[in-house]
Amino acid sequence: MRLHPLLLSLNIILFVEVFSSDDEERLMVDVFRGYNSLIPPIRNLSEMPIIVKIAMQLFLLIDVAEKDQVMHTNVWLTLRWHDFQMRWNPVNYGEIKEMRVSPDKVWLPDIVLFNNCDGNFEVSFMCNVVINYHGDMLWVPPAIYKSSCIIDVEYFPFDEQVCTLVFGSWTYNENEIKLGFDQAELVDLSEYEPSSIWDVIDAPAQLVKKRSRIEFQVRIRRKTLFYTIILIIPTFLMGSLNLAVFFLPTDSGEKMTLIISIMLSIVVFLLLVSKILPPTSSTIPLLAKYLLLTFVLNVITILITIIIINIYFRSPTTHPMPEWVRSVFLEWMPLLMCLQRPKSASRKLMTKKKRGATVAKLPGVGQFPLNRARHHPLCPSADDRTVSIKVLNCGDDIPKDPGTVMFYPLSPDALRAIDAIEYITDHIVQEKEYKIHCDDWKFVGMIIDRLLLYVFFGITAGGTCGILFSAPSVFEGVNQREVLDKLINLYKTGGGIRD
Repeated sequence: MRLHPLLLSLNIILFVEVFSSDDEERLMVDVFRGYNSLIPPIRNLSEMPIIVKIAMQLFLLIDVAEKDQVMHTNVWLTLRWHDFQMRWNPVNYGEIKEMRVSPDKVWLPDIVLFNNCDGNFEVSFMCNVVINYHGDMLWVPPAIYKSSCIIDVEYFPFDEQVCTLVFGSWTYNENEIKLGFDQAELVDLSEYEPSSIWDVIDAPAQLVKKRSRIEFQVRIRRKTLFYTIILIIPTFLMGSLNLAVFFLPTDSGEKMTLIISIMLSIVVFLLLVSKILPPTSSTIPLLAKYLLLTFVLNVITILITIIIINIYFRSPTTHPMPEWVRSVFLEWMPLLMCLQRPKSASRKLMTKKKRGATVAKLPGVGQFPLNRARHHPLCPSADDRTVSIKVLNCGDDIPKDPGTVMFYPLSPDALRAIDAIEYITDHIVQEKEYKIHCDDWKFVGMIIDRLLLYVFFGITAGGTCGILFSAPSVFEGVNQREVLDKLINLYKTGGGIRD
């Protein structure tokens, strides 16, 4: 007795299913009796053109290949049209108001993607067509498209791209099929999965060529965090290292090593950028401009460093310092740049200016008076004097009585000793003069280093700001969720729909 209700319910379900299946089978037979899927759904030519309403739902932005200029997307197309032969009365068929049939059984508008890049014009999956009893046809096929997209790399990596998907009939002209929007002149983003590389800014659509084609645009902006960390910051640091070259002492011999290493690093980054971007000649990418500026400054730094090293190691024997160089770089430029010459070099410079004595004016050299009473008795007599020579001064306290002064000749050994002293003194003076002149050239090199440090700092800072900040969206952040909600709401309300 307990099984009776269960059996009764099962019989009712089976009866309804069998009955519904019979009604749907009768409906299919009646509707498709005499139907030809190759003939457009019109009674006569006066009903031309057939109105096909299209909508596109963007599900996933798979990839944007800048080098190949291809956008890879996963979309769902929505096509609606009317077929007068697909009408029935639901009362006669068990209140069936919709049925689903294979797309090869009914006439389909041959809508294809015109700007495809892989030769696949059609959709990926031929799903069923939904037909209601008024004859309204609905077909929502999914598709994965590779469409051409002209990439504008002028502001890379702070760039925005506008990619289009152009749909239209392949065999029918504008007098036979006219396209229209299903709901709004926008791309449906209600099921869109945000990309990790691109932000969707806008997604408008428009009809072109007398409504024979429809263009869906996807306006996207690149997320710059990755490129900022990988390319921009390292390039900026390499440009800053150019300034460190002017801090490095010339005596260390590492100036050229450092600057050549920086140049090789910049070349590597230029190769990386060339691998990412398309080889276009219409414009230069923003990042390539910055790398090119850094590279040019690097080359100029190499040439200037060679000149500085040449100046730093000059000597007075090969390069006497001109007076204008001494006046500009040793007097005026240190004052302008608040530089003070090392004290040791300053003392040598003052010694050089004050030095005017010769060996004849050195202390202890010259004729001396001799007092016979105080002089040693072994000194030669005045009669032995044959020539007048320079002798050593024995003291300033000797009375200078003309009557008691006598001049005595020196021995040959003393004369040779004096000659040796004169030679040594001249050599020491020459060494001091040589070192002072060399220090002057070194100080000139230091002044040029400091001057170029200021100049290159200004060029680097100005070039960095002028190039990187020239992008219109460099300071504009994108709240992807907020933008999507706005576009979805605009689509649902039918914003901008044309009649």
